[in-house]
Amino acid sequence: MKPDISIFFPAYNEEKNIQKIITDADSFLRENANEYEILIIVYEGSSDHTIPITKELMKVNSRLKCVIQPKDRKGVGYAIKMGFQGARYPHIFYADSDNQFDLNEFNKFLPYIDEYDIIAGYRLNRNQPFTRILTSHVYNLIVRMVFGIEAKDVDCAFRYVNRRVFDKVKLNCMLGLGTTEILVKAGRAGYKIKQIGVRHYARLAGQPVFEGNFLNLPRVSVVTDLLKEMAKLKRELKDGSQ
Repeated sequence: MKPDISIFFPAYNEEKNIQKIITDADSFLRENANEYEILIIVYEGSSDHTIPITKELMKVNSRLKCVIQPKDRKGVGYAIKMGFQGARYPHIFYADSDNQFDLNEFNKFLPYIDEYDIIAGYRLNRNQPFTRILTSHVYNLIVRMVFGIEAKDVDCAFRYVNRRVFDKVKLNCMLGLGTTEILVKAGRAGYKIKQIGVRHYARLAGQPVFEGNFLNLPRVSVVTDLLKEMAKLKRELKDGSQ
């Protein structure tokens, strides 16, 4: 029997991308799932038409739901947490909403969802500016050193998580460390993690959230926030809490 699947996408000012990601998700799930749902986690502070477009599409798709992320809970980490909390089904997939992945590549994950608790995608190629690729490599190196994990691509938002992971794991990171936090805590709790390579495509519409205008480098505030969250997560792990 096909699995029951929840799939969610954090979104912030993605009006030019949101309809395609919803259409692609629905197409993938119709073919590969028994019962399914699509959750769009939209930050309340979005200044474009992402929310009204999603709500309009809900009128013709009963499996689509728009979840509003409160203004005072800003950050992709909190959006990910809301996605997991709102998911109804045991098999949970999520990806960015900017169409930089082909959702059909989740087919690579399906044969392993009963054996592994988390399946983490890693980018086989990166269709991004050189400076963005370089900063990501540096970030991955720092995370591996600080937290002792062997993940190939900790900030790749193309992932499967079984609901049972949250029997032991509690997510606390609000910002960009959210994708890393779940790998670190799940690994420490003994959950089985598999990594699978997926193709990465260039963003064709919308603007990245974390980069400034100078050489596609991350904003200073983004770097500062990440370092603060890393220190906080390190303290949390030292205290033995999940």
